[in-house]
Amino acid sequence: MCSYCLRRFFWGTGLFLKPGNGQGHFAKALAGLSPMLMLLMVMVMYLSATFLIFVFYCMFLQMIPVRRDFDYVIIHGAGLRKDGTVTKLLAERCDKAIAIYQRDPTPPYLIPSEGQGSDEVCSEANAMRRYLMEKGIPEDKILMEDKSAMTMENIINSRDLIMARPGRKYTALVTSNYHVYRAMRYARKAGIKAVGIGAHVASYFWPSAVIREFAAVHREKKHLVLYLIGYLIVILPLLIIWIAE
Repeated sequence: MCSYCLRRFFWGTGLFLKPGNGQGHFAKALAGLSPMLMLLMVMVMYLSATFLIFVFYCMFLQMIPVRRDFDYVIIHGAGLRKDGTVTKLLAERCDKAIAIYQRDPTPPYLIPSEGQGSDEVCSEANAMRRYLMEKGIPEDKILMEDKSAMTMENIINSRDLIMARPGRKYTALVTSNYHVYRAMRYARKAGIKAVGIGAHVASYFWPSAVIREFAAVHREKKHLVLYLIGYLIVILPLLIIWIAE
């Protein structure tokens, strides 16, 4: 019965054609699998599909055209080297903010945002400030936020800094492309109207970073619930077939 259910499930969802067309060998090979193993297989396929969607979304964020009229650009921290200089990942974020600054007809204020970690010789905000100044950004166009220790604090502290200043507050939020989605969710929670902009990430670092970010996103209650609901919808046809049989 399991073999029969599995074949009907795959044929019904269009994943495999019938054996008569020469493409049902995969389902036949799984004839001996238990229902639990089949459910596990479907779960792996579902997890892979959702992960690929997340990957494509991260890649898409880096290609979105950027508006050129910001008042503030928040730069999220990403760790320092032992000597207190920015890492390559953090330099990529700063470089993206610099590119926005240089293209803007009315250059915005840049807000390097991150405090000092227990193993760091200075705050990340201060290290970013030095890097930005070395790249030609005037000191009076840099507003440091050096108290935060996590993404939500970056957002809230930067928001408070911006709201304390007069004038328009059109804001860009710069972080690595894989991190934009979660950062923008926090920005909405904090009441910041911002545009998320993804910075380039080195190819050797990107796979592990995306996997960690995917896991972090789905640890949040909302996304975990949505993920489980989606999985139940996916396996529902298979469950109905088992019950009917």
